[in-house]
Amino acid sequence: MATKMVGIKEKCVGCRICELACSINLEGVFNPKLSKIQIERGKGALDLPHVCYQCEKAACSQVCPVDAIEMEEDTGIWRLDKEACIGCGTCIDACPYGAIFMEPNNRYAIKCEICEDLHCKESCPNGALELQK
Repeated sequence: MATKMVGIKEKCVGCRICELACSINLEGVFNPKLSKIQIERGKGALDLPHVCYQCEKAACSQVCPVDAIEMEEDTGIWRLDKEACIGCGTCIDACPYGAIFMEPNNRYAIKCEICEDLHCKESCPNGALELQK
């Protein structure tokens, strides 16, 4: 089973520092809309971090018409090939965790792929993101 990033809603205060850390380190700009992790503003006191749970049988991969989401054999992590993605959004609809988003400028899907440096996790002041097996 692959390692996955898990959002702890009880610890998330909605500061969105994780989104900014992700976007600057992976895309080179401070833009939460380009982040591969998104914070959903809760209706009460709780905000919810949306990150890819690296499902064993990933529905997103099963519905992709161009096979743009494939499991990396050595890590077990589901990777999304933005060059192959046609921006149809079927993976977004299929994800039970709401963890795949549409890149707003170029119209391809984006999701957390557990990058090596874990900028989102390391930047969170409350420890609301954890790696789990």
